Amino acid sequence: MKKVNRRKFIEDLLVYNASFVLGAGFLGACAKDSFGSPNSCELDYLPIQNDNPAIAFLRKKCEECGDCVEACAQKQKVYGTYKASSSKHVCIHCGTCIMACEEHALTEKYQWKDVLDAINDPSKIVIASISPSVRVGIGDYFDVAAGSFLVENLVGSCRAAGFDYVLDTNFSADLTIMEEAAELQKRFLGNTDMPQFTSCCPAWVKYVEIYYPSLLNYLSTARSPIAMQGSLVKSYFAQNKNIAPQNIIHVAITPCSAKKYEITREELPIDGLQGTDIAITTKELAYLLKNQGINLTEQTGSFDSLMSAASGAGIIFGNTGGVMRAALRTAYYNLTGANPPGNLLELQQVQGLSGLKEASVTIGTTTLNVAVCYEMRNAKTLLEQVMNGSCKYDFIEVMACKGGCVGGAGQHTTSSKIEKRISALNSADVQASTRYCHENPEIKALYRDFLGEVGGTTARKYLHTTYSSKSYLL
Repeated sequence: MKKVNRRKFIEDLLVYNASFVLGAGFLGACAKDSFGSPNSCELDYLPIQNDNPAIAFLRKKCEECGDCVEACAQKQKVYGTYKASSSKHVCIHCGTCIMACEEHALTEKYQWKDVLDAINDPSKIVIASISPSVRVGIGDYFDVAAGSFLVENLVGSCRAAGFDYVLDTNFSADLTIMEEAAELQKRFLGNTDMPQFTSCCPAWVKYVEIYYPSLLNYLSTARSPIAMQGSLVKSYFAQNKNIAPQNIIHVAITPCSAKKYEITREELPIDGLQGTDIAITTKELAYLLKNQGINLTEQTGSFDSLMSAASGAGIIFGNTGGVMRAALRTAYYNLTGANPPGNLLELQQVQGLSGLKEASVTIGTTTLNVAVCYEMRNAKTLLEQVMNGSCKYDFIEVMACKGGCVGGAGQHTTSSKIEKRISALNSADVQASTRYCHENPEIKALYRDFLGEVGGTTARKYLHTTYSSKSYLL
């Protein structure tokens, strides 16, 4: 059983706490009376509470090795910034602790049986929306080579399991870019609330709400793809398919534990309806399929129409740098009327497993400085730069997990697997019928028939959100 050097680790935490500056001001976290005399701050495990919507803690399996504490503190800069106790834990739901726990004492909060209950309820129409990373992660549970692109097998398996409709969340990834690129253009030209931060990752968004609430205006107001997908499934899709929205159970299938938290956010319901009812991880889908005796490799199928066409730009949302690349492709088109050249299309500078990457992009007569990072230890560096006025970037992508969503806590994660998933999604982008969100025919139809103009009143209702300070959680 691996043990951390508790004295050294706590000393490091105290040094970190002494210099931790919040958007709302300085917060001193736990002070220790004397080393060797534990107080409520010094725990060898994360005290995940029962009401945590994303993560479950199985106390009997915990060996108190401290790996989860170390991961939370060092990678995500959360543990050690508040007075922890057995009854209090601040959580951004990223699942970094899950990935660090070799004893499986920490897991995502399993809800796949709730999905089966919904499927077996004849009064419900159960709709699955599949995130991009799931198609390159699900194979790990069915003895398929890591990084295999299994979208047809995945869709067919969901149909065999009893889902009434199977949709592609990549559609709403394209939609996110339509709104986010337009927002970036407006901010940049007006020189207001710059840099613009992406808002697709709910763990990152909650981190800003807790630790840097004075910077909330810098977050894009665009909902995440899953949040957009949910609002449209129970409005646009329901209307077109003549389904009563209250009879729909919308299930997001995602590699991310934090999406379980995100779908509960009080800002997201529209007209009293929660857009996404259940979020399950890649791992949970594998459990569900195996419970039903469904072999992924023996199934095949295609997505339902209306909310499933996706560009290559939507596909690479699962990769670190993918949101940035997708947004800049459409921003280039918006500013110049032409699609970007190859070097901007690929933007190699923001790809790969480096925690913090940057690039300078020329669009016509405009130059944008951009940055991409994952894990809050890297995001904190950029946030501090914004706070002290030294940030040189115009647009910043942040994800909580290593490698982006392909490294999410809801599926097996190793550096080798993450690299193969990134490569698979990049290949799918290259092979896509279009690589630009603004060329997606279903996106064009959505704006024409339902949303109106990009960033308009209807679009803001269904595709944007608000944020609020959560510093009280500390």
